[in-house]
Amino acid sequence: MSVLFPKVNKPREWDYRPIYYDEAKEARKQKLARLRALREQREQSENENPDGKEHVTTLHRGSFREAHEAQTKLRIDTERKSKLSFWIVLLVMLFVVFYWLL
Repeated sequence: MSVLFPKVNKPREWDYRPIYYDEAKEARKQKLARLRALREQREQSENENPDGKEHVTTLHRGSFREAHEAQTKLRIDTERKSKLSFWIVLLVMLFVVFYWLL
């Protein structure tokens, strides 16, 4: 019978006992938990109605288009300034080189 069903050992059980107890660490954990709970309560109370006024949304019809146009205008202005500064630096360098050659 043991040939067909060999003996299978049971797995060892995990029997871990901590060596020491750190009171300071436990106190820090409890204090952090209390502070987090207080912070969450404060954030919830602020999110409800911070000023006593109603929430007014800034989104309106066409706001995405306006934002895109503003971003495009900013990009074009930046490119224009970059090109202008490139040409100014190039002209200054050419004047310096020609002056040095003369």
